[in-house]
Amino acid sequence: MSKNNFLLTLALALAAGVAGHALYGALASPQIAQARAASRDAGDVQWEYCAVLKAQYPNTVRFVYWIAYFKGEGVKTEDVESGPGGSAFAKAVAKLGQDGWEMVGAGPLEVRAESRPNPLNTPNAVFFKRRKD
Repeated sequence: MSKNNFLLTLALALAAGVAGHALYGALASPQIAQARAASRDAGDVQWEYCAVLKAQYPNTVRFVYWIAYFKGEGVKTEDVESGPGGSAFAKAVAKLGQDGWEMVGAGPLEVRAESRPNPLNTPNAVFFKRRKD
């Protein structure tokens, strides 16, 4: 390859790189700016959390679910019960949805503090979050 062809190829490659960078920057900049603004705003957001789980009342045949609202060091629970043929779980989830809560996951939730927790007795819960007002 001659020196002139090499220089021409190099110049075209550099020009294509500069043009591609300018084009990508013009197309991606609004999206990147929006993502950065959203991440800055998200840093200021505070969340509150709750969970829905089967009530842990000993020796009961009632089908009751709890909505457990996590408040600092404590937990506030609300009983949700449905009539015959209804679903207390569905009622609790629908209530949270109407109140602006968003489901974020599911997993075990220790209800009672035990010195030797038993994973088989630990109930599963569905966790929710929403923005604090």
